[in-house]
Amino acid sequence: MEAVTIIDVAPRDGLQNEPETIEVAARVELIERLLAAGVPRIEIGSFVDPRQVPQMAGTDAIARTLTLRGHNLAARAADDAFRFTALAPNERGYERAVAAGLRHVRLVLAASDGLNRANFKRTTAASLAEFSQLALRSYQEGIAFGVAIGAAFGCPFDGYVSPERVLAIAEYAADLGANEIILADTTGMAVPTQVATLCRLALQRLEPVTITVHFHNTRNTGYANAFAAWQVGIRSFDAALGGIGGCPFAPRAVGNVASEDLVHMFNGIGAPTGIDLPALLDASNWLSTILGRPLPALVGKAGPVYTQVATTIRRLS
Repeated sequence: MEAVTIIDVAPRDGLQNEPETIEVAARVELIERLLAAGVPRIEIGSFVDPRQVPQMAGTDAIARTLTLRGHNLAARAADDAFRFTALAPNERGYERAVAAGLRHVRLVLAASDGLNRANFKRTTAASLAEFSQLALRSYQEGIAFGVAIGAAFGCPFDGYVSPERVLAIAEYAADLGANEIILADTTGMAVPTQVATLCRLALQRLEPVTITVHFHNTRNTGYANAFAAWQVGIRSFDAALGGIGGCPFAPRAVGNVASEDLVHMFNGIGAPTGIDLPALLDASNWLSTILGRPLPALVGKAGPVYTQVATTIRRLS
């Protein structure tokens, strides 16, 4: 069965919604524990104004520390995607990411003007206009970039977001040279049929650009949505260790799908991830200790059934 890629975003989307700022050393250790478990791609943080998101202060130091410890920030994973990336909402964030040694960045905007204004203080069109300039710079500077589209399945401020609007933004980003489009359900509003429709259209219109999905389990549909995306051909998924996270600029935007729970699901259906689930569960237990509370993920609590790809089940199905 075709392999899937899980990108762990706990160091960014996971920690940015925590009430306390986690020190740089612990955030570096989180990243190294994810690497030790075989996680192929990691979003190490975001280059945003620390006055707005204090939990992301020090992402520059994290990048430098990873380099000093021998981690190549320009390294590529087995699927030729960059192993390390970080979020950048604007030119200043892009410049900081490049200065810190990143060779891949994820530019981010929202499909809705309501969330884009709440998050970035401007319209979606204004963000896209800036991305046009950054795309030229990235080409000249040899930096690869993806574009993350928040509120792709609905907005807490504007409500319904049409698939055509999302696809128009995605196509524009692909034309700029984005090598990855991330369709993000920022506040967990999506349902599986909606996910299947948008993902199928994105795969048809954006080939060969990688389509990644980013689901929150806010309303307990995150894993059903991930499965629906996989059924129509999506093979790249964001997730956060322990199921932590959320957007500080959107109401009730809590809870990414958990990396360990997603790996367990893919193990059960026979889709390889290359991730060592027991090691991932150990990392989740460590993170729970660091945060001082139980985490939302469930596989570690109930115990895994599938610790590796279930080849026997695949043969019988």
